[in-house]
Amino acid sequence: MKTCDICGTLNLKENNYCTHCGNKFIIEHVCPYCGYINQNYATYCLKCEKQINPLTIDDFDILVSEYNENLLLNAKITDEEYNEILYNIFKRADIVGFYGDTVKNKILSLASVFTECKPKSRGYERGFIFLDNCIYYDDRLADSVQIATIIHELAHYFLNTIIENLLCHILNVRPSPTLQSFIWYFLTLPELKIMNEYCAHTVEGRFIPHGYQNYGSFNALVGDTGIDQESLDGMMALGNSFANEIIVYLEKYIDEGLRQDIKLQYSKDLTDPNYDSIFMETDNCFDLGVKNSVLINVLYDVLKEVSNQDVRKELETIREGIV
Repeated sequence: MKTCDICGTLNLKENNYCTHCGNKFIIEHVCPYCGYINQNYATYCLKCEKQINPLTIDDFDILVSEYNENLLLNAKITDEEYNEILYNIFKRADIVGFYGDTVKNKILSLASVFTECKPKSRGYERGFIFLDNCIYYDDRLADSVQIATIIHELAHYFLNTIIENLLCHILNVRPSPTLQSFIWYFLTLPELKIMNEYCAHTVEGRFIPHGYQNYGSFNALVGDTGIDQESLDGMMALGNSFANEIIVYLEKYIDEGLRQDIKLQYSKDLTDPNYDSIFMETDNCFDLGVKNSVLINVLYDVLKEVSNQDVRKELETIREGIV
C-alpha cells in the first residue's frame, strides 16, 4: 500500500492516482539518477544516496535531473486541473477578506491578503516586487497612483505564483527557495520579462479609469531588447492570456462599486488622462490549452539551461536573496 501525500488515503501500490482525492502519484521509489528501485517511503536512494521523490526540491541538481526534465517534457495539464490551481491561489481573499477606510487602503488590504506590502520613500520607481514577493510602493505619490501601482505589482505576484503552482503540480512537489529562484530567473529573461510587464500593465489598466493606462515600462523593455515583431506579438498574447485569468478573479473583489470609488479618487487627485497607451491594449490571446502548452515548452527549454555554470551561479545568487 502507498499513502497519498495530499489526503493520507491508503492506495494500492499499482495505483497511479489517489482513489479519494485524485492526486497523481509520482512513479514511486525509482531513483531518477541510477534507476534503482527503493523500498517504500525511501527519500534517498539506497544505492547512490541521492534524494528521490522529494516533497521539496532543495538542490539545483535535483531540479534539473533527467527525471524532472521528463516530467516537464511529458506534462499534460487539463483545463480542470489548471482552473483548480487558479482557484486555490485566489480563494485566500474569500477566506480572509479585506477592508479599508479609504479606496487606497482597501486595495492595499486586498493585496496584503496574498503577500506582504511595504511603503518605500526613495527611488524613481513607483513600486516593485522583490525576491521575497513583497510588494513595495511609494507612499509619497497621490492615492490614485498608489492604487494603480499596487494592482500592477500584485499582477506580477500572481503571474509568479501561477507559474510556481503549475510547476509544483507537474513535479509533484511543494514550493521551495530553489524552485522559486528558478521561476524568478525564468520571468526575468528578456522576452519573458516583456511578457510579464505587459501582463501587469494590462491587469492594472482594467481597474483604473479609461485614459490613465500607462505602458511606459513595457515600451522601455521592448526598446532595450530589440525584440522582433513576431516574438513581441507572441509575448503580448501570452501576457494578455495570463492577464485575462487574473482579471476574472480580481473582478470578484475589485467590483463595480470599488471601481467607481477608484474613478472618484482619480477625480479628487486632479490628474489629467493621457489616452496614448490605450492603443497598447489588445484582445489577442491564446486558448487555455495552447497557452499552457507554450508555457510548459518554454519552462522545459529554460530548465535545460540550468546546467550552464553561469546560469547556476545566477540562480544561487537569487536563492540567497530569497532565503
